[in-house]
Amino acid sequence: MARVQAALLAIAICSSCGAELPAEDCDAPGLSLLQGNMQLISMKVSASTGDNLYGNPDCPCIGVDKLGGHVTGTMSDGKKVSYPADLGAHCEAWDAKITPGCPGKSWCEEKWCYVDPCTCKNVAVLPKPSNYLAKAEYQGRPLHFSYVTCGSKDSYSAADAKKTSKDIEKTCSVKVDSAKWGQEDCRCTGIAPKTGVAKVTMGGTLTDFPADTGGDCQAWEQDNDPACKAKGNSTPSYCSQKWCYVDPCKCKSATPPKTSSYLPNEKSQGKPVYFSYTTCGGSDSWTSGNKEACVNQKTNDDCGKLEKCAWTGKECLGKELVSVCKSDSEAASDTGAQESGTPSSKVIAALILSLLGTFC
Repeated sequence: MARVQAALLAIAICSSCGAELPAEDCDAPGLSLLQGNMQLISMKVSASTGDNLYGNPDCPCIGVDKLGGHVTGTMSDGKKVSYPADLGAHCEAWDAKITPGCPGKSWCEEKWCYVDPCTCKNVAVLPKPSNYLAKAEYQGRPLHFSYVTCGSKDSYSAADAKKTSKDIEKTCSVKVDSAKWGQEDCRCTGIAPKTGVAKVTMGGTLTDFPADTGGDCQAWEQDNDPACKAKGNSTPSYCSQKWCYVDPCKCKSATPPKTSSYLPNEKSQGKPVYFSYTTCGGSDSWTSGNKEACVNQKTNDDCGKLEKCAWTGKECLGKELVSVCKSDSEAASDTGAQESGTPSSKVIAALILSLLGTFC
């Protein structure tokens, strides 16, 4: 409770601080960093109080959340079942109203999500390979799920399905194909292959794309964008270029990733969805034609008009690249010694005071 109060107090004070600052200061990179730190604190506090929509921070859910459409899951008896397209992207009792046999079984109401077994740590029960999407992969390795990251008990898996640290180590030692899953310093963050439909926004209209769009490096528009399927030689240059979705906070490529116009309201681990052509060896001619792309805003004022963007002092980038990712990195360094991964009240208070002392 003390952490919640500290975070709420910080947000309230900083809101007042921002209101008293000149308009030009409120758009400054420093204030963006302040807002990023407040967002980070809010995320950490939520995790510490059990509000873990995206799982334990040490074993977060993966995939694209709030994605419209559907994906096909395969049951143990071979039966095909249609699930929401964002299956496993956040903690939810996904089986409760859909999976055959539910309700009625102990695991039907238990929450779970998909996770990366290679970065999942500090959990009592290790992740297990997916049954519903048995052929799907995440960053070149079999897709895994976890109940414990969502604070639930796994009564679904058979006793002999228990995984050991050696099993996980073997899974994670597999060499990853960078041509398919992106460069090592900027891996794709989608799940593929998947059968189904994903609803993406094109020109203000929802358009059907494959359910695994952006999951790995492919020229996704080639067979799905109406403009790319037109006959003749007048198809846009971006049609043949490969790209995928990436985590902006883990992508270290020379060309920063960009916010997705296909998925403007969807989330990945609570952050807006980003994409990259660079990590797939592709050339980005798509963004030049997108007037609302952050990188196409050449002034602080224009950049500030788009909620998803932030001004660095030199250029306009996705807000996460300017504030949240930097804040996350700094906070992780400060709290690295804590086993829980959640900042203590003292850490939160120190961060708040230092920020307020700088800007108020």
